[in-house]
This record gives sequence, C-alpha cells and structure tokens, in this order.
Amino acid sequence: MNKFHLKEIIRELIANKMNIFFITLALVFSLTAINTIYALGKSAERQILNTLANLNFGKDALLILAGGSRVMGITTTRSDTLKLDDIKAIAKLEFVKMTSPFTGGLVEVAYKDRAEKLRVDGVLPIYLEANNWQVILGRFISDEDIANLNRVVVLGYDIAKRFGSFNILGEKIKIQGHYYEIIGILEKKGSIGHFPLDERLFIPLTTSQRRLFNQDYLRGAKVILHEGTDLSIAVREIRKILRERHGLYGIAPDDFRIVTPDMVVARHTETSRTLSSFLLAIGFISLIISGVIIMNLMTASVEEKAGIIALRIALGATSWSIIKHYMIYALFIAIFSGFVGWILSLGVMLVLSKSTPLKPLFSWGTFLLSLLFSTITCIAFSIFPAIKASRIDPAILLKSM
Repeated sequence: MNKFHLKEIIRELIANKMNIFFITLALVFSLTAINTIYALGKSAERQILNTLANLNFGKDALLILAGGSRVMGITTTRSDTLKLDDIKAIAKLEFVKMTSPFTGGLVEVAYKDRAEKLRVDGVLPIYLEANNWQVILGRFISDEDIANLNRVVVLGYDIAKRFGSFNILGEKIKIQGHYYEIIGILEKKGSIGHFPLDERLFIPLTTSQRRLFNQDYLRGAKVILHEGTDLSIAVREIRKILRERHGLYGIAPDDFRIVTPDMVVARHTETSRTLSSFLLAIGFISLIISGVIIMNLMTASVEEKAGIIALRIALGATSWSIIKHYMIYALFIAIFSGFVGWILSLGVMLVLSKSTPLKPLFSWGTFLLSLLFSTITCIAFSIFPAIKASRIDPAILLKSM
C-alpha cells in the first residue's frame, strides 16, 4: 500500500471518531478481562510452585498422609493406623534422606482476652530442616522438649501477628485449657492454595500425642529422598512397606495416601483453572459480541461512505483494493485496541495484587495474546462489511446527481 492510501485510511479513522470509539471500547473491555484472567491464572500456578519449592517439596520429596483416599480430603478408611514405627521403618530405606512425622488438629487456643480454634501440629526438631523453615525469634523445639514432653509452643508468623506483638517470647498461652510457654516464632511462608501455612502452632510431637490429643498415631509424615531418586520407585517401595506393616493384602484399599508434588500442584490449581476457564469462556463470548458490534458499526460506516466508495470504483479501484482498504482499517483499530486492552489489564492486575495474595505476571506473552485476539476479532468481523463495500454499484453516483 502506498503512502497516499495510508494517509487516506488515517483520515478516515479520524473522520469516524465516534464509530472508532465504540469499536475500541467494545474490544478493550473484552481484552482486558481475558488478559487479566489469563495472567492471574498463571500467577496462581507460579505462586504454588514457588511455595512448594520454598518448603523443600520438590521432585525429591513426598508426603504420607493417614487414611485412604484419592489425594486429599475426607478419608475413606481408618486414619489411626499410621504409627511412628512405620516412619522409622521407611527412614531405613537407602534412598530416604530424612523423615519428618507430624500429628495434630484444630483445638481451642487462648491468649489474653482472645480465644479461637487454631491448628496445632506436633512435630520433631527435624521439621525445620525438612521444610526449609527458619525461626526468626527465639528457638524451635529441641530433643529435650521431645524427651520431657515439655509444654512449649512455636508460633507461625501470622499467629504472632494476630496476637498483636512479636515480643511475646516467654509468655504463656492456653492450648485446650493448659498453659504452654512461647519459645519461638517462625518466618513467613505464605499459602498453598487456600491452606495458610503461617496460621499454625507447633509443639513437641510427644507432647501432642500424650498430653494434648492422647493418641499414638500420626496424621502424616514428610519424606525427603536422596537427590536423583526415581520418585515412582520410591512410592512403590514405601507403599509396599506400609501395606505389609498394616496387614493389607489383595484388593484391600490403602489406609494411607502417598502424595507427590505434582499431585499437590494439580489439586491446588484444579479449582483456579476451572474458574479461569469459565471466566475465559465468558470473555470470549463478550469478544464475539464485540465482533458483532464491530460488524454493525463497520457496515454503517460503509453505507455512510457508499458514494465515496462508488467513486473510487468508478475511477478504477478493484474489489480487492477496497477489501484491502478496510482490512488495513480494521488492523489499525485492532492494534490500538490490543495495546489499550493490555495496558488496562496491567492496571487491573496491579489493583488486584493489592487486595489478594496473587502477584500478576507481566509478560510479552499477554501483550501478544491481546494483539492476537484483537486482530482476529477485528478482521474476522470486518470481512463482511469490506466485501459489501467492494460490491457497491458505481451507478449510485448517477442517482445522487
């Protein structure tokens, strides 16, 4: 296309300011929604992966949970069969680097004039190393605490914040009616999906089993494998040991679950993906509606310019040159709308990041996605008006004389 035709298209765009405004507005709203949903969905997945990595739950780790089920949720078998001796047997496997058993549940916790149900976990000193966690104030549970069944407690970051102060080491809180001494506060770790890691309290495993919950079984254990271990082989061997120790043979279902990192990611992203897919579908529907609006406005513009188009044809313009003229016209609108839609989606994501834990991912991918959808929509729904313009009969000029 020569320079003259390009200037002509730009002049036409400027002359049809209202039509261009409504076409752009229709596209921008749809593109902003699609870009935002896409970017936040990717952000949620990235956050879960980062949190798992931060908890040392990568390809060389797995989780054993009490009670049979598919992955997580309500158990379908007994959940009181996983014992400390089972975890000790697993720890003897040559590919196992360390094991970190735990138990616990929701109990009444009171501090000064505040009382609520909170999760209290009984753990061993190795828990910190197994989960790549650090104490920011005080200390963690010691071997002496385990041996003496001491009533001591370490607070998750959000719990300490909720109690209103980090200067509470040595103070007492009530857990299920008994006083426990606060000995430490853990660093902030965030959340996995809807599971807040920092809203928990930690006490010695022995204290939890014998004094708080009065139970000899575990809720689960984390297993760290030596680097390079085949995860599928490790799962098979651990499952074999647990089934033998629990007297499970034949078709008897497992009374435990072995959870791998990919299962956790799939579990926690399933809901967000379903919601994102639903919202994206709505976004695409609105994009189609925007396309219909574009087609109607473009058709109206063609009818308005029918005399000028007829003159061009009378002066030798071919059908293809008319179609090409409106395709480039639509492309200008698409590029502008795609850029504006991308900018607005960044603004929306920034606002959302202030009120949600999701951090938006800024990438050229979302920008190219915006341009792609904008271009396809504009061109696809401008073809009919362009073809209609190319078929205008130059004879209408005689009628206007």
